Order: sequence, then C-alpha cells, then structure tokens
Amino acid sequence: MRIVYVLGTSTGGVGTHVRALARDVAAAGHELGVIGPASTDEHFGFSALPGVRFAALDMGTGIGVRDAALILRLRELIAGFDADIVHAHGFRAGFVALLSARTIRHSPRLIISLHNRASGQGLRGRVETGIETLLAKGADLILGASADLVVRSRELGARDARFLPAAAPEVHDVPAAAAVATRAELAAEFGFGEDAVIVLSVGRIAPQKNYPMLVRALGHLGDAGPRGQKSEQNPDQASDRRTPELVFLIAGAADQTVLAEVRGQYEDLAATSAVPALHFLGPRDDIAALNAAADIYVLTSVWEARALVLQEALISGRAIIATSTGGSRELVGDAGLLISDDDDTALAEAIAELAFDPARRAELAARAQARGAQLPDEREVAKELMSIYTELMSAQVG
Repeated sequence: MRIVYVLGTSTGGVGTHVRALARDVAAAGHELGVIGPASTDEHFGFSALPGVRFAALDMGTGIGVRDAALILRLRELIAGFDADIVHAHGFRAGFVALLSARTIRHSPRLIISLHNRASGQGLRGRVETGIETLLAKGADLILGASADLVVRSRELGARDARFLPAAAPEVHDVPAAAAVATRAELAAEFGFGEDAVIVLSVGRIAPQKNYPMLVRALGHLGDAGPRGQKSEQNPDQASDRRTPELVFLIAGAADQTVLAEVRGQYEDLAATSAVPALHFLGPRDDIAALNAAADIYVLTSVWEARALVLQEALISGRAIIATSTGGSRELVGDAGLLISDDDDTALAEAIAELAFDPARRAELAARAQARGAQLPDEREVAKELMSIYTELMSAQVG
C-alpha cells in the first residue's frame, strides 16, 4: 500500500507517535510518505527513516485565507505520492487533509487520528464544533487516542470511529545504582538532602499541563500531614514520623510566557510562606533516569488523551498521582491516585499521603509497573493499524 501521513507542528507526543508508525509501517514493506512542517522533521527525523519520503509543508496553527493555497499544495503532494490512504494526525492536519484529499479525482481513503479535544469557548468553540463535525462525517475512519474522543466523534456523526492508543516509546530499565547516582546529581545541583522525597512532573510547560495547579498545591503542603490531614489533628502520628523534605522537579520544554507566569506564581508564594522547593529542569533526554530517581510522579493536565509521559511513569514503576481526565482515568485505573481536574487541595493531600507513607508509595509503584507491563508497545500498535489499513482497502475494492 501507498500511505501518506499528514501532521502539523509537533515537539511531543503526536510527533513521537507518528514517527514510530512511519518507521514500523515502512519496515513492513509499505510505501510511506510524511507531509508536515520542516521543523517537525528536524525534531523527529522523518526524512532519515529508511523507506520514508518526507515533503515539507508548513501547516500553521489557525484557519484563514492562506488555507486555500495550503490545501492546493497538499493536494498536489498527496497526488504526487499516489496515495491509497491518507492518514492525518490532529485537528488542524485533519481539516486540511480532508479538504485536500476529497478533491482528488481518485480519492484515497482518509483516516483522521484525534489526539486532543477541541477546547474553544464562545464563537471559537462553535467554529471548532463545526470543524469537528466536518471531520467526523467526512473521514472514512476516525481514530481516537482516548475513549472520550471516540464517543465524541460518534455523537457528531462519524460513520466509523475506533480507539487506537498512542504507545509509549520503549523504556529501558535503569539499574538501581544509576538511579542512586541520578538522585545524587540532582541533590548536588539543587541542594537537597539524600532522604528528600522527589516529586517529578514531565511535560511541556503550556496551559494544558496546568502547572499553576501544582504551584497552588505547594501552598497547602505546609499544613498537610499523613494522608492529607493537618498534623495537629494527628499529634501521636506527627511525633512518630518526621516531616519529609519535599522537592519538586518539572522537566520539559517551555512556552516562555507560560514559564514566566508559573515561575512568578511560585516566587510570589515562596515570598510569603514556607513552601517546598520547585526547580525547572528544561528539556531533558534522560526521562527514564529521572523517573527512576523520583519517588512520586505527578500529572496535573487539564486533559490528556493517552499521555506518553504517563505511560513511561507506569512502565518505570512510579507512585503516580494524576488528574482523572480524558484517557488518564482508563490508563491509570487503580495503579495510582486519581484526583479531580484543577483540585489543588486534593493534589496536596495526595502528595502528603504518599510523602509520609513509603509503604503506600511502594504499593502503588508495584501496581504501576504491573499495569505498565500490559500496555501495548509501538510495534503492536503499528501492527493493529496496518490491519485497519488492509480492512479499509479491502472494503474499497469490494
């Protein structure tokens, strides 16, 4: 089969997912093309993959008058690949691919993978709903990265909508000695004790990740004792158990405006009250080592489909606290603590519970690792997708 992937600007999960699919689908002998911004190719290296042809096309982020030229150019590229299947990834890429593919004489089969929900309000929200409906009804198949995206597509009139997970990249085991060394390096860099409880968050510093919620939770932690109860309400327990030193680390690239806001929020809080230390690590290529060194993993996102970083934390066997939104609920299950979206009080209580209770952390870590071992890997997801491609092409011939 001749398959073309279309995607927009990406530095995170979507690009990682598409790169893995491109690698494995091409390795299976299919002709594979990728169309997207040059910056996305620079980040993920599509053009360096064996058997993959890449064509640069800047998608932009908004809908406007320039889209007419963009649609015509994408149509030319798809026709040049002589694609049997066009598989677009994301809301923006799906919209442009739909308008392009449906105007080709020998129209290829069109699949649109949705990785995020539309979140606009007011007029923008109505426009987004209109585009969602167009995508749902116009594609041959909608693939949702979480169950709620599948339900939404069906409600909007999709003829066929299914769940297909985005799998986490392979997570290599980190030896205990290497984890200890990473902890020591972090302690030396940031000046905390060897017995500190490290709370790690991984993900781009952007509005969707809701790091302000994490900062607000820090303001509650001075009052929180074991299991989130105020220490003066548990005098016997408080006297028996020393309050642990808490250190918070955030690893990931940043929207500089959002980073400045979050940093300023934390500095204002720290100026008026005693709060745990918070450090911004920036982009890192040693996430497995950071996970192995951490005691608690926290995800504060407003919404996630199936966060790769959360899957990595499960596979690494971390004690997890996550907001119960999107696909996170079904992904974590009982292998972590789930809290309501934007509930900083519940987050502080959950962190305090785990900080004071190493046995509880170990229990959740074991559950997470067991659940992580059951997650499909990238090659399994690619194999499932190739069977879907075969099914669609067989139906077309029939």
